[in-house]
Amino acid sequence: MSGGVAHDGVAIGHAAGGDGAVIGHAAGGDAATTHAPSDAPRRQALINLDAFRHNVRVLSSLATPAETMLAVKADAYGHGMVPMAFAALEAGASSLAVLDIPAALVLREAGVTAPIFAWMHAPDARFGDAAEADIDLGISAEWQLEAIAAARASVAPRVHLKIDTGLHRNGASAEQWPGLVRAALAADAAGVVKLHAAWSHLADASPADDAVALGELRAAVEVAEGLGARFVQVHLAASSAGIRMPEARLDMVRFGIAAYGVTPFDDESALELGLRPVMTLVAPVVSVKRVPAGQGVSYGFDFRTERPTTLVLVALGYADGVPRAANGHGAEVWIDGHRYPIVGRIAMDQFVVDVRDAAIALGDEVVLFGEGRVPGGTGAAAGSPESIPTAEEWAGYARTIGDEIVARVGPRVERLYVSDATLAGDVDAARVVRDDVVVGTGGAGGAVGDGGGVVGQWMIGDPDAMHQFGVDFARRLRAGDVLVLTGELGAGKTTFTRGLGAGLGVRGSVTSPTFVLARTHPNAATGVPLVHVDAYRLASAAELDDLDIDFAGSIVVVEWGSGMVESIVDDYLELVIERPRGEVAVGAAAPDEPATRSDHADADPSLAADEPGGTGASVDTEETVGADEPVEPRRVTLYRRTAQNGGDR
Repeated sequence: MSGGVAHDGVAIGHAAGGDGAVIGHAAGGDAATTHAPSDAPRRQALINLDAFRHNVRVLSSLATPAETMLAVKADAYGHGMVPMAFAALEAGASSLAVLDIPAALVLREAGVTAPIFAWMHAPDARFGDAAEADIDLGISAEWQLEAIAAARASVAPRVHLKIDTGLHRNGASAEQWPGLVRAALAADAAGVVKLHAAWSHLADASPADDAVALGELRAAVEVAEGLGARFVQVHLAASSAGIRMPEARLDMVRFGIAAYGVTPFDDESALELGLRPVMTLVAPVVSVKRVPAGQGVSYGFDFRTERPTTLVLVALGYADGVPRAANGHGAEVWIDGHRYPIVGRIAMDQFVVDVRDAAIALGDEVVLFGEGRVPGGTGAAAGSPESIPTAEEWAGYARTIGDEIVARVGPRVERLYVSDATLAGDVDAARVVRDDVVVGTGGAGGAVGDGGGVVGQWMIGDPDAMHQFGVDFARRLRAGDVLVLTGELGAGKTTFTRGLGAGLGVRGSVTSPTFVLARTHPNAATGVPLVHVDAYRLASAAELDDLDIDFAGSIVVVEWGSGMVESIVDDYLELVIERPRGEVAVGAAAPDEPATRSDHADADPSLAADEPGGTGASVDTEETVGADEPVEPRRVTLYRRTAQNGGDR
């Protein structure tokens, strides 16, 4: 199945690769997403993985005995490709669908081992790389088979031949189909490809049109079989036909938008289909203003107040995916249990809400659509004054479809991965998860809330990804924060810390401080230094305390610090970096038995070398021979610890 799991927590960073994303890594594709500074308003998309898994199970059960292929194209419809891919496989999907080869390769690099299907190819597509990575390829034209042959890969990829059944996009026409089949059979015989499937896609124009398309696919399969083809699978249905057209399910259904809790229909809601919204889009109130009657609001003064009222400003705009087309069409948001209208034009970074006489305060959370922070939603009837708007309602405001509403959510919006258990806590605990998943309220000396536990988990594919993960993580840290790094020699701790230093903008090369014990890297921009500590050689917390580190005024990273920092600070974070060996459950490692720590003793003092800008020698083999460079995916788990839980996992 999958090579790892995406557990509930925060996604640090968001970067495009093909049509997908790797958490904390700008991998391939068009462009890497930039990140807002740490003091920017907290625009967030809460992604409920439990809701997603529920939807996948509902749809898979409906499709049985047909297999379920889960579409994670377009960065999983804006939800985050990598975590949604792992969650889909956990919930029972047998394979994944992406648009193009770069996205498929990102999933492979993230540790996905399940079948991955990619079907849109430019003339310069990386067919050789796709073949070597065991990517299934959709084939619409003979030139694509020729390009695969020219790539001379050592592995023959499985191919799915596409027949155009009426959409007139990609796919062979009825006239081209026999030639494509013959070319595929010849390539199969030559060992260039493995002929696997025939497929098409429906227009969802009408039941009658879809029935015609199904007939055309069946006819094309008969033609191919007459030419000698033997298909392992034939697939046609996506979400709409997968739900309402049982005869189109065939061997496999490619479920897409329905799995994300958005209905594909105009006449039946997601709730009526038994599906739950996966994304909840939220942002804070950043201004509260009492205004008299007759005042214009936002650009163009399309709206004027009819009475004295309170206007609140929300830090979200069309640059974040809020559709400007919703202007003047009754768009509403949910604040503190009630719906309120957006007034005036939606701008690039902000919009205004008329809350009338409600006591709304700075920092209050505004929900545009989704379930909110209560599993299953508020319990209010859909469309009622107490209910949270749905993505479908927003589609109505903007005269579009729900798919676009979730897929267009922009890169300034953090994706925060949560579970029902996370959301079921009290309000204060939920706000800790929202606002302080990576930093305790008030820094290392402040209260993080009761208990601790897993905040997030990621699969990191390579050294560049680990470095970028550190860069992205840095924007969360502030003076007073303590981060403990745990992992065997070569896990990637120093690579991560180098990225952290780069993200913080500190001076000096970040290296392993093995025999320096603690190295301080100043930060001229913020005045908050990074202190990098190696506690392996320390016998006790007292010795760590004797280093006289300014915990309150610094960001402190401690390698091998578990079991020591608890006596010095009230709360801290622990990042555990592991090589995944099978499906290791979160929390499987014993907190008081860091067995891999003994590997650290293998560092040879004879390898010592003076580090420029340092105060002593660094001899850790992580630095001298590059053992710290992860050459296979790493599972990285972030825990929030408090003195009360003593570091328990």
